[in-house]
Amino acid sequence: MIPYPELDSLEQGYYTQSGTVLQRKESGKNGQSVHLFLKDMGPLWVNAPAATSKTRFGGATEPLVWGTFYVYKSPGKLYMKNAEIREDFLPVRNDPVKLTTAIKLYKLLPGVLLKGHENNHALNSLWSALVQLSNDCPAELVEFRFLWRLLRSLGLCPSMTHCVNCGTYIKGSAEICDDGFLCSKCSSNGRTSVNNEEILIMQAAALLSHDKFMIWSKKTDNNKIISKYSKFLMSFFSNIN
Repeated sequence: MIPYPELDSLEQGYYTQSGTVLQRKESGKNGQSVHLFLKDMGPLWVNAPAATSKTRFGGATEPLVWGTFYVYKSPGKLYMKNAEIREDFLPVRNDPVKLTTAIKLYKLLPGVLLKGHENNHALNSLWSALVQLSNDCPAELVEFRFLWRLLRSLGLCPSMTHCVNCGTYIKGSAEICDDGFLCSKCSSNGRTSVNNEEILIMQAAALLSHDKFMIWSKKTDNNKIISKYSKFLMSFFSNIN
C-alpha cells in the first residue's frame, strides 16, 4: 500500500495544478497509485481509480507525461479526478539515449524531494531538461545541468565559480574535494584536478540561461568529459536520506 504522509498538509477539497508523473504503481481492482510532481504542491501520491472498461485516464498516468491534474482530497486519500495531457515528449521516448537520461532524472527525484512540499525550481528544471533532450542537446550536458540545478533547489549545490575553502574566484585549474572546488592556493596533492577548459564547460552547463544553453550545448565538442563530473554531483545526494 502506498503511504500518504502528505495528507495532513492539505485541506479536504479539489485541487487543480500542472505537473508531471514521476511513478505509477498498479493497485489491482483499485486502479493505480500515481506519484505526481505538481506546481506549488510538490510530490504527491494519488489514487487513480479503475474504470469499468479501458483505463480511465489513458496515457495521463504514464511517467514522463506532463499535464494538468485534477485532484480531490478526501479524509483518507487523494484521488485523481481528471487529467489533461500537455506534453508526452515522444522525441525523448523514442530515443534510447534520451530516454535513459530522462529516466535517471526521474528516478532520482522521489528520494530527494520532500513529499507535499513545493519545489517549483526543481519542477522547472525537470521540464527544461526534457525540452533540451527533445531538441537534441547532448544528454551528458543536460544531465549535469539538471543535477546541479536540483542541488541548488535543495541548497546543496557546490559553487561553480568560487573556492569552497577561501571564497576566491576560481581562475585556471582547480581541485575537487567533498564539498566543491578548491582554488590553486587551497589545493593539495592527492585530489582530482580539473583544468580550466573543464571548469568553463561546467560553468556554462550549470549557469547559462535555458535559451543560451540550448545554443551553446550543440556547439561544444567536449560533452563527453562532463560525465565524470555528473558522478561528482551525485555524491551530494548520498546523505539526504
